[in-house]
Amino acid sequence: METDYRKLFKSCGKNVVVENNVFIEHPELFEVGDNVRIASGFYCQDSPQVTLSDHVEIFPYCFIQGNGELTVADHVIFYPNTYFSTASGSAFIRVGHKSHFAPGCSLYGGGGLQIGPYCNIAAHVVLATVQHSPLIHPGKPMALAPGASGPITLEEDIWIGSNASVTPNTYIAKGCIIGANAVVTRDTNPFGLYTGVPARRLRDRVPADTQ
Repeated sequence: METDYRKLFKSCGKNVVVENNVFIEHPELFEVGDNVRIASGFYCQDSPQVTLSDHVEIFPYCFIQGNGELTVADHVIFYPNTYFSTASGSAFIRVGHKSHFAPGCSLYGGGGLQIGPYCNIAAHVVLATVQHSPLIHPGKPMALAPGASGPITLEEDIWIGSNASVTPNTYIAKGCIIGANAVVTRDTNPFGLYTGVPARRLRDRVPADTQ
């Protein structure tokens, strides 16, 4: 018999749909708003503190792990196979309203991941607030050395093209476009188109309020 997670959530709004073939290790840590859909194949392990506001859609086979925080504002869509690492302690992933994530995105919250409203994240984008340490630790392979982390902030109204990556300690300013396959390693300035590895400002965009 399938578990009715709606009865186990810390709080649950109206018109919430949790499809069959869903696993949530600690549903008592979920706060769920109205008109939320969690699709088949969703999997949540460990003990993340999860808040899903109204009209959030989680498509099949999204995966959450860790013991930090995942907070999602209203009208956000996660398409299939989105991966969330909430890490632990004070780590977090926070997503602003009316943002969406195409299939296969990877969101790492270990260093603090803040995503503003109206952000458009294309397929297979990696937002990596954590990484292996770039320092040399004599006698230790990188896989065993201490890691490194730093925050990533996407301000608002941002479009990140497919297969792009954003590294720790990076701020993407309002209105920017990040081209497909780019690697963002430094802060951007508002309303720019950034492309390449590492990403550079290719040209300006015209802010909507000046047109």
